Amino acid sequence: MTYGIGSLPSINPLHKAKLNYAMAGVGASVLAVLSPFESAKIIGATVLTGVGYGIANDMFACRDCIEYFTVGHHYDGEKLRGRLLFTLDPNWNALAWGAFATWHVCTIAGIVLAFISRTPFRGLKSKITAKTLAPKLVVGALLLIVKSHFAARAAQKAYENKGKRYFFWGVPEEFQSRWNACHVRNLTGYLGLAVGGVALSVAIIASRAGLYKL
Repeated sequence: MTYGIGSLPSINPLHKAKLNYAMAGVGASVLAVLSPFESAKIIGATVLTGVGYGIANDMFACRDCIEYFTVGHHYDGEKLRGRLLFTLDPNWNALAWGAFATWHVCTIAGIVLAFISRTPFRGLKSKITAKTLAPKLVVGALLLIVKSHFAARAAQKAYENKGKRYFFWGVPEEFQSRWNACHVRNLTGYLGLAVGGVALSVAIIASRAGLYKL
């Protein structure tokens, strides 16, 4: 089935404030990247890369199982009261969820990376710029998209082969395997962010200490 971006759907009033915060965070990140301050640029680049990853990843996930995309991931069929947007369109949901689920986590990650990259610690002479970090962030996001996609496909296939039923309580049997694919895709993304963030932080410190060229 082919989907296109239709008219802008209404935002669920229950979650409008949180979604507005997410959109404001993305907007602030754009301004941060354009600012003259390296720390702000690093934070902005981290958030925008994370949101880009979230949107791209959810473009697949929303087509796997749009029913998964309720706040708290509680099955509600085709009802819309638990959703960010009053629509089941996968494109709009991917755009909304891509920002909603990642911007705050990536803001924290960006602050940590900026602190490690720019703070004048004793013994760490060089400072890392946003221009240096940005390609690493983008490559990491692309690799994580691929990893998450294959993990989701493997999880769905394994679930179907084992014949498990009702692993997720309240979710109808016909949605279980696809729901599991989205669940594993989601967990893989957050785990990848944590592991990648730690690895990049270590690389930054090593680079600033002259042990490694980032």
